Amino acid sequence: MVSIDGRVPIRLACVILDSGDLLIPVGADRSLVRSAVGRPVTVEFAQGDRQGNIGWIVIGVGLARPMRHHDPPVPLPRTTVTATMTAPFENGIRVNIARFSGDWRGTIA
Repeated sequence: MVSIDGRVPIRLACVILDSGDLLIPVGADRSLVRSAVGRPVTVEFAQGDRQGNIGWIVIGVGLARPMRHHDPPVPLPRTTVTATMTAPFENGIRVNIARFSGDWRGTIA
């Protein structure tokens, strides 16, 4: 889940780089880039089981900038989300993460 400047969180594909920063590819749609650049971004990754019980939640906070041509890793990651997109890394944002924090919800059996 990704929230930009305190807006309602939305589900987006994210690629975690070795540096800890995130790439959020959007393909040809530039609306996310226009609305996010220079704004604070919060990302949330939740680990759960098949019944929907949540265990760990990791939250990252940082600032967004436009994704540049050298940002995507080589080779490009293939996920079920990016595989359905035409040229997923054509546009997007890079979130320069300032802080990650984690929380154990302890509901997974």
